[in-house]
Amino acid sequence: MSSGLTQVDRFVTKPKQYAVMLILSFLLSPQLYSQNHQPHGKFSTASIADSETRTKKIREELRRYNGDDWAGDYYFGDGLGVNVSLVLAPKSGFVFSWHGCVGLYDINYGDVAFTNGTIRLLFKYPNKREGFEGIAPVLLPVRWGERHYLIDADHVVDFTNAINAGTEPRPSSWFGGSFLLRRGDESKAVTGEPNLPNEFLSYILPKPIKANASVESSRIEHSRRMTYVNVDVGRVDGVKEGMKLYVSSPSSGILDTFVVTKVGEHSATAAITTARACRSCSRSSDWKLSTKLE
Repeated sequence: MSSGLTQVDRFVTKPKQYAVMLILSFLLSPQLYSQNHQPHGKFSTASIADSETRTKKIREELRRYNGDDWAGDYYFGDGLGVNVSLVLAPKSGFVFSWHGCVGLYDINYGDVAFTNGTIRLLFKYPNKREGFEGIAPVLLPVRWGERHYLIDADHVVDFTNAINAGTEPRPSSWFGGSFLLRRGDESKAVTGEPNLPNEFLSYILPKPIKANASVESSRIEHSRRMTYVNVDVGRVDGVKEGMKLYVSSPSSGILDTFVVTKVGEHSATAAITTARACRSCSRSSDWKLSTKLE
């Protein structure tokens, strides 16, 4: 998934997603058993009690104080293995938790610091960002109409990609999206553009970019297959490094996503990471790509 598992991308169709979650539940069971039987550390009884106490203090502060626009109760997830919650306030700090199919996957808490327009989470325990663990340590508060988002400050382009793809602003009918959104804001309207820094606003496209792709090379890197393609659009068409291009044809039942790695005036290079045994990597010219999910 893009940007680790701190953000949720729909890479598989729903039946496959359930199967994947069942397998992950089985694989994670020993880890969760170990976590739930820790006498010390973040999964200990004392740590859980501390997090619950801090959560109560944060909610009390939120009820009586409205001075900071970023303070609140946030969530993103898919309702299955990814259910990430973050509640935070200026004085009482934050509590982060990640719940999944078979219980609590991660938890952490601590103080917060607001500097230079970003929120820094000061963790009580090490923030390990692997698999179903961890959260971005620095968050960018983003207002979009009446909505409040907290975006990973190191991956703001992921948010603009979601806007271009049509998955943000997410409708209230969607379960939980891929970005931290204040609870209750999913039903609120958006107007204009989000208040992102100018350098990122330029990534938001007025209309989708469509492209044809042909394979440039395909090789194994770090036990994964990296396939690079040439696309027939470039800087003059609005393409930028880091933009995502989704395979619109042929359909595979899986969400194939290319990331632009190099941009020329009228062409660009994009890459996709797949399993070693990639059946589609031998195609030479039959990919049609779009910045919008279709």
